[in-house]
Amino acid sequence: MPPALSASPIETADSAPAITLGEHRLGRFDRRMPIGPACWSFHDLFWVHEGSVRLDVGGVSGLVLSAPAGLLILPQTEFAGSAIGGFATASICHFSWPGAAPAFQGPGHRLVRPGEALHVQAMLRLSLDLVSGQGAADLARRQRLLRAIIDCFDGPAPAAPDTAAPRDAGLELAWRQALSALHKMRTLSDVAALMGVHESALRARHRRHYRTSAGSHLRELRLRRAEDLLATTRFPLGEIARTVGYGHAETFIAAFQRSRGCTPGEFRHRSNPFA
Repeated sequence: MPPALSASPIETADSAPAITLGEHRLGRFDRRMPIGPACWSFHDLFWVHEGSVRLDVGGVSGLVLSAPAGLLILPQTEFAGSAIGGFATASICHFSWPGAAPAFQGPGHRLVRPGEALHVQAMLRLSLDLVSGQGAADLARRQRLLRAIIDCFDGPAPAAPDTAAPRDAGLELAWRQALSALHKMRTLSDVAALMGVHESALRARHRRHYRTSAGSHLRELRLRRAEDLLATTRFPLGEIARTVGYGHAETFIAAFQRSRGCTPGEFRHRSNPFA
């Protein structure tokens, strides 16, 4: 993807400080086609849809972004980088925002909030689909989408109050270990074994700590990991099912559709531009 990008900006109406939209497109690059070096006078939303990249941005060296991931590069920020491995696919969205809040004035960069990367990627996919539209309604939708995306870069979530319930370090460690080895977590008994307790003890501790069922929590861990794989890889459904701990693809598909309201294939089509 060439580093030099230019487009006639589009001014869209809004009660908030105006954002002038520039070029927004998707491309694939490899080691022969590096990122930058560049330093823009405008904002650049850089998003990795597939693969991984390594960036040097604003004095930070070796920042690795693996899909789905990205950053908002603020004006007057130097950056350069390249794909890790064979290739990567990424989108850029250039825009000018004279009335930006101080947190979004350059130089510097902002990272997406934890847990919101897939939502950003879905909104970017819709915005990219609207680029070819020539009507005022399409332009207005693109601006609203961009503002929603920018909100996802608005710093970390507020810290928990001091009155929060005491942490159960053993339980939290067990769930982290389970997440890193979902293919081995066939049932809650496997998670309980990580703590050296019976399944009933795990269920009780989880409900006391999280106020939800342990079974629902394990299912959500599986499905969120499946969403990541559907959006960023081309793995077949059977392989994804095994990776997240389902014995059969049919069981995975049924659980996904029940929870998400669409099939894994439909989710992949909406989330991955190259699916």
